[in-house]
Amino acid sequence: MPEIINQHLANVYPSLAMMAGMQLEVFTAIGEETKHLDSIAGILEVKPAKLRPLLYALVTAELLFVDGSNFENTQEAKEFLIKGKPRYIGGMHSAYSDLWASTMHTAESIRTGQPQAEHDFGNMSKDELRAFVRGLDAGASATARRLQKEFDMGRFENILDAGGGSGGLAIALSRLCPSVKLTVADLPNVVEVTRECVQEANLSERLAVKEYDLVNQKVQGAFGAIIMRSVLQVLGPEQAEAALSNAVNGLKLNGEFFMIGRVLDDSRLTPVDSVAVNVMFLNVYQEGQAYTESEYREFFASAGLGNISRTLLSGGYSIIRGTKIGET
Repeated sequence: MPEIINQHLANVYPSLAMMAGMQLEVFTAIGEETKHLDSIAGILEVKPAKLRPLLYALVTAELLFVDGSNFENTQEAKEFLIKGKPRYIGGMHSAYSDLWASTMHTAESIRTGQPQAEHDFGNMSKDELRAFVRGLDAGASATARRLQKEFDMGRFENILDAGGGSGGLAIALSRLCPSVKLTVADLPNVVEVTRECVQEANLSERLAVKEYDLVNQKVQGAFGAIIMRSVLQVLGPEQAEAALSNAVNGLKLNGEFFMIGRVLDDSRLTPVDSVAVNVMFLNVYQEGQAYTESEYREFFASAGLGNISRTLLSGGYSIIRGTKIGET
């Protein structure tokens, strides 16, 4: 029997069931209580017969409990998938729907040598950008909490979120560190979405938004810390090195730089999540990839950063931290 092959084929469906549950807000409809199938269907305004297979699939996916026709969220679902909760990440479905669909083109991307679902952030429509970058907000908020926990970001006078997208990280960090002056910088068409999100968060007076093409423009200023989350991974090696150097230009001497993103060990076999996601990158970026730890360290050293360290996160992510020790 092709056991491993069958396992990979079957494992797709629980993930897709979870995605559908997030899109429908099934977990939010159930909330903290136990609810009957008919009640959940009524809240969602769908037919019970159509909803039933999904709910049972979510039970087998270990996101719901079932007792007869009554369903309850698991503890993890209660914490992360009920809209309105502080650690809600259900909105990530818009980004992952995009990326999973893009990965279906892998064979053709390799065959042609061109990404078949390319994400060109400089030319995407506002609606496309809004759906994608807002889908990353939940992960950005989690990153802000981890940065604060590990590195006490409140000790900095000012922080730049370089390539900050929707501003989700900066918004979360501004609430964790109210005395810090925060700025988000991104491409001109991206910051239109950033400003919307900052305004919705009622932080327009506290959080500045600036336009920067990090690959081609040096950041001006003297920031105590600069954060760059999931930016280098969308760029080829030369562009990544240029973007990092341009960002570090705005870092004051002895200031700290934090890169958050997918990082491969030098074997290129671990972490498994980063190895797997590199297949997705083939389809959406010309040269973007999860680089190895040694490659990131070379980028950092070239940009004038020293005292480089790596902090492992879940999902194949890491924080690579460096200190500005000289001019680039």
